[in-house]
This record gives sequence, structure tokens and C-alpha cells, in this order.
Amino acid sequence: MITRAHRGLGLALLLFASAGLAWAQPEVQSPMLPAAFDLVQQILTTAGTPSTMSVSFRNISVLPPNLQETVQNAIFTSFRNSGVRLVQQDAALAQAEITFSENLQGYLWIARVQQGTTSKLLMKEVPRPQGPAIAKVQTLTLHKTTVWAQDSLILDFYRDQQTLILLEPSQIATYAGQNGQWRPRYTLAITHSQPWPRDLRGRLQVNGTQMTAFLPGTRCTGALSSPALECRDTDDPWQLDQGTVVAFFSARRNFFTGLLSAPSAGASVLPFFSAAALQSGDSHQWLFAGTDGRTRLYQDELSAPAAVFNAWGSNIAAIHSGCGSGWQLLAGSASDSVRPDSVQAIEISGREAQPASSSVELAGALESLATAGKNGELVNGVLHSTATGKYEAFTLTVGCGE
Repeated sequence: MITRAHRGLGLALLLFASAGLAWAQPEVQSPMLPAAFDLVQQILTTAGTPSTMSVSFRNISVLPPNLQETVQNAIFTSFRNSGVRLVQQDAALAQAEITFSENLQGYLWIARVQQGTTSKLLMKEVPRPQGPAIAKVQTLTLHKTTVWAQDSLILDFYRDQQTLILLEPSQIATYAGQNGQWRPRYTLAITHSQPWPRDLRGRLQVNGTQMTAFLPGTRCTGALSSPALECRDTDDPWQLDQGTVVAFFSARRNFFTGLLSAPSAGASVLPFFSAAALQSGDSHQWLFAGTDGRTRLYQDELSAPAAVFNAWGSNIAAIHSGCGSGWQLLAGSASDSVRPDSVQAIEISGREAQPASSSVELAGALESLATAGKNGELVNGVLHSTATGKYEAFTLTVGCGE
């Protein structure tokens, strides 16, 4: 399982306030500032106004960096104006862990207040600030269908009406559909000269009867018609998002280096775990889920990101739904020890990211997402079930206005 970057912000105010990467947002903080004051008063009422406190932050919403900084500064000021001295956690009489979250109605700020062995949870709903008019986002419905489950790790898979192919660390396993069930056909061994890195990732592509498996430092090719697989050591780039993104993968790590190949040869971005490409007319957009926990949006060219998002995890994929703008982003949630992993449809409008569906909660940790189907109308996913310990291959589709 990939360890997704933790975006907790400590008392030292390590903020994402880079002007070049911030969203283009108007200077509209209301009702953010009154909400920040109200949240502090709730915390102090719960904690009994201790003389010292520690405060930390985490952002798992699309709250842009400039507003996040404004809110955090307002929270610090409200504590100080109430006579509370802010200190490091080991010197504090109480701790407040504040999470900037969201739902379809607006932002949801969650504060966990810890005093000794007592912990209490506070929540405050905050409307989104009113900015320039944005086209209404159509409400979509995500449908999840389980394809297969097994004890051993699944890296990626391919499925059509007759065939199921699983990419595993040591083999490619094929199954044939018979009477509504998948029956084993054959397995092909994967050979490699170097040990696999931790948190192994892989990608499987099937084009007609030809299949290609991309693994760290290894590429395997074969044909469905003649069961054989040839593997060789190589640092060739991987094809992502059905070939719309081609990027080099680190042979000894679990992420892409950031160096891109054709059709974007010579371009580079920061290292990333996954990528998605969206197209609307003549406009092209790329998103990269970085190893630093931020997803960067590029529009039409790859010289600099147009926007940076902090709300998602390391797994993203594009889906061609035909709804709304036609293409949406499916994004896994940020890692959270409290809530299960989930996937949500996101509509990208200009530099804004807007939730377009309710989240689909998963039964465990999300391992991967990949665009699939003849026209990108599917997303294949793999999860590791918390309840059973099995790895589950599943598909996601999008329904319009259901």
C-alpha cells in the first residue's frame, strides 16, 4: 500500500502560501473569519480555557492555500485574544487538532480536543465564500462493481465480457468467463533481476490480443492468443491514462520521477504517484498526484501548474462520463485514520475543483485507480479490505443526474 503524504500543519505554520501556486481566488474571507472565532470559542468552552494549548492543522478539503492561511491566522489570534498561550504539544495543558474538511453543502471544520485522557470532537459547518459565478455542477452518481477478490496482491487488471487478466507481483493470471463466473485459464510467470521495491506498483495494458505489463525496472509483453510472456530489464516510460500520459517510473521506489515522455517529451513535473488527463474541446488538462500530498493541475502546457489541490490522496484517474463537461476526475480521499478510504467524482472548471458526486466509501485502503474501457468510460480500482484482508478488483462508472 502506498503511504500517502500527511498534510498536517504544526504550530510553526508551515503554510502553502506560494503565490505562484495559489488558486486565483478573490479576497473574500467572510464568513470564514467569524467561523474561525466561533470554532475557537467552542474549543475553549469544551477545554475550560486552559492557560496553554497546542494547535495543529490538516487540510483535506479544496480550501485554497491563501484562505487556509487567513483562517489559521484568525484561529491563532482568537486563542491569544482569549488569554491562551500557544505552546508545543509536550508543554500544553490541552491540544486541539483542527481538520479542514468538506461535504456537498460546504466546508466542515472538525476539531479534536484532547485534555489528559479525555478527547472530544467538535464540528462546525462553514459556507463556501462567494466568488465569481461558476456554472452549476451536475450531480453525478458513482457506481462501484466488484470484479474479483483474492488473498494475494493485485497490482492492476483488465476485464472485458470474456476475459479477466490480473497483474500480480510474480505472474499474470488469466480467467475466462463461464456461466457468470471467472474460471482459471493459465498463468504467466514474471521474471525480474532486481528485487521489487516496497509498496509495489504496476500497470497492465491490453490492446486487442497484445498485453504489456509495466513494473519498476521491468517491462513484460505477451499475447493472449499464444500464452507466453517475455520480460526484460528496462527503464522505458510507462503509459498512463490509456497512453495520454507517458512517464518514467523509479526502478527502486514506488512513484514516477516526474520526467515525461511522448507526447510531452522533455517536459517534467514534480515526482508523482498517479496522473489523469482531461480534454474539453481543444483544451487539455493534466493532473498529477504528487508525492508531497498535493495534486497539481496543468492547463494546455506543462511549464507551471495552474492550481494546486490539497484534498485528495495519491490515487486519481480520469473518466469519460458524457455528463457535465464530459470528463471528470475520480479522486481517492486523503489518508485518514478515522474514516475509511473513499472515491469521489470531481468537476474541473477553470482553476476550480468542485465535488460532482457523493463519495463512495470503500471497505479498506485504496491501492490504485486507472482509466479503462474502450472510451475511458470506466475506472478500474484495487482496494485492500480491512475486514477480510483480501485484495479486491472493482470498477467505477458514472451516472448522470441519478
